[in-house]
Amino acid sequence: MVKFLLDTTDADLADAVQQNLFDLFRSMARLLPQGECEESPTLCRHFSFPTNPMFKGVWRTRVPESDVDRTIEETIAWFTERQAPYFFWWTGPGTEPTSLGARLMDHGLLDMAEQQATLAAGVRQTALGAPTMALDLNRADPELVSEVPPGFVIDEVRSDADLADFKQVFVEVYAIPEWAGQAWVDATCAVGIGKPPWRMFVGRLDGRPVATNMLFCGGGVASVYAVATVADARGKGIGGAITLAPLVEAHRDGCRYAVLFSTEMGVGAYRRIGFREVPGRINRYLWRAG
Repeated sequence: MVKFLLDTTDADLADAVQQNLFDLFRSMARLLPQGECEESPTLCRHFSFPTNPMFKGVWRTRVPESDVDRTIEETIAWFTERQAPYFFWWTGPGTEPTSLGARLMDHGLLDMAEQQATLAAGVRQTALGAPTMALDLNRADPELVSEVPPGFVIDEVRSDADLADFKQVFVEVYAIPEWAGQAWVDATCAVGIGKPPWRMFVGRLDGRPVATNMLFCGGGVASVYAVATVADARGKGIGGAITLAPLVEAHRDGCRYAVLFSTEMGVGAYRRIGFREVPGRINRYLWRAG
């Protein structure tokens, strides 16, 4: 049961973006086959079976400058032993040393800007990383959920067909490899459709899947991932509705704040439904085997 934050500062909200992400990783490691999660004062890392690098990563790094290269090499060896094809190394507010990103790139890892050509052409990011944003759900306008075209409905994923529709939109919008989208299908089926702590949603316009969202409550807040709207359905309120609808439900369950980290393209859309930027950015560096 998540203990939700009720009164916060902007610094708290910026940290909550990371804490929500970290709780998602812990959930993956706890629930999925081959799941491992190691946490220490210097860094944390998780590993589970789906290929997508979201399911394999390093986070909450606090390493002395003098130990960075040794730590990077040891961590690459840890994932190599597990035959990981990819993993993400996450950085954000509080990461130490501040030079970690540059040192990771010295070891061949790619920052978010460089990953566009390798893994997700539809994710527009700069080398600075992803802007972090927050929304006080007490101030959110639930009416925005209904400001959509006739024939648009939002359904929670409850079947194999729903999962297939989720994957179709997710892969199309973010221009990711098919296997990267399939990883979320495999992970969800491994736990049981409708049972994972990540709740998946599909928006359909006249029966056609056009939008996705994934809600996860952790770190004292609600966050959304995989928010996507196909190109010909944009500008109709659909993206705002599918983002906000699960958060309105989370608010009814006691959640006060929603957080996320955004693509550069998404910032304006999130602002229109009430999100605002908070200090700090999230970056992730991609390691690839071979």
